[in-house]
Order: sequence, then structure tokens, then C-alpha cells
Amino acid sequence: MASTPDSEQVDDEVEQLLLNPEDNLEAITETADLFKALATPSRLKMLLVLTHGEATVTHIVDSTGLSQPLVSQHLKFLRGLHLVGVNRIGREAYYSLKDDHVAHIILDAIAHTIEAHEH
Repeated sequence: MASTPDSEQVDDEVEQLLLNPEDNLEAITETADLFKALATPSRLKMLLVLTHGEATVTHIVDSTGLSQPLVSQHLKFLRGLHLVGVNRIGREAYYSLKDDHVAHIILDAIAHTIEAHEH
């Protein structure tokens, strides 16, 4: 994957975090909040649906078997953590992952879990 100015800045920030964790408590706390958000099976199922691309609430409900009010509540929470974004077209709202990092975290964790069960 080619390096971009933005990814280089992020890499530098991560390097600083690794070198000086005490100086970056805000980033550490926000990362812990990310993992708390992913710790709910219903949210994880919803995020897995969104790894395939944009989806409406109806599509997420149909794909996960979760109730519409629960999906809407979780989407609001996930949007607040900047994990999910919304694109409104007319009366329809299309939800998607904010960036590929979210998908990578989820897919890597699932791969790890599957591998752990195989050994």
C-alpha cells in the first residue's frame, strides 16, 4: 500500500504514542472506547454488514435480525464514535464505515478468533 501524506502523519503519531504512552492518554482512552463499542455482538454484526458497503437501516435489520429501534440506537452510538457515517439521499439514509481501519480491526479480530479455534 502506497504511503500518503495523511498516512505518514498517522504513522508518526502512532510512533509517538508507542514511545510516550503517558503523553497520549487521550488517544489511548479513545482507543479503549473503540474496543468497548466493538464488544457488543449486535454492533459487531451491524459493522460486518457495513464492511460490504453502504446500507440502509432496513437492510441492516434484514441482514442481522435485530430490531429496527435497536439498529437505530446502535447506529447513533457508532456515529458518535466516528466509526459510521451517514449519507442522506432524499428521505433515505445510507450508513457506511467511516474508513477501512474499522473493517480491518473487525476482520482481523474474527480471523484471529477462527485461527485460535483451529489450533
